[in-house]
Amino acid sequence: MEAVNIQFAPDTGTEEEWNEAYARLADYFRSYQLHNRIRRTQLILETLRRAADAHRKDPTRTPTAHSIEQARVMMREWLGVIYSDMHLNESQLEAAGRLGFHLSGGPTRWPNFFLDKENLPKDMTEAMRSAVRTSGPGMQVSKMTPRDMDLGIVSEVAEDTFDRLGRHPIIRYSILVSIVGGVLGYLYFLLG
Repeated sequence: MEAVNIQFAPDTGTEEEWNEAYARLADYFRSYQLHNRIRRTQLILETLRRAADAHRKDPTRTPTAHSIEQARVMMREWLGVIYSDMHLNESQLEAAGRLGFHLSGGPTRWPNFFLDKENLPKDMTEAMRSAVRTSGPGMQVSKMTPRDMDLGIVSEVAEDTFDRLGRHPIIRYSILVSIVGGVLGYLYFLLG
């Protein structure tokens, strides 16, 4: 494992802005269930160094925005090596990568190789690729249109019951009186 080098002194931005960027990066890497704190710290510092370079070139954006952008670039580069021949577009690559990493058990089996494109274990690469290959049809944007709920026989019975009660007002009122009487009797029992 490489040593953690904590030297970080950005030329632009305030300390509060960089602390916020650090916190957001920690959340971002935690979302990948990367619980290995040493590896997470290495990744955060590497990302912050890249973000500091980007912020020096474009100080109009916040350090947090640069940091998240750099983390996503690092993620796409890493996943691009893993899924190089699967012809995935950018959004499919990110979705497939997250899915493949979690389904293959990456957070527990290979936390030290997360975003390390130079030292990819073959079993990790194959497990991530296999998880995506067997995960079902290609990931595509789908439409969700609202449909009426089908409750099956429950809705038919309820509809028939309400129709019958609608035709016989005496039965309807006697059921209502029974329910109100039952509630009042229950309250009397509880308070008495």
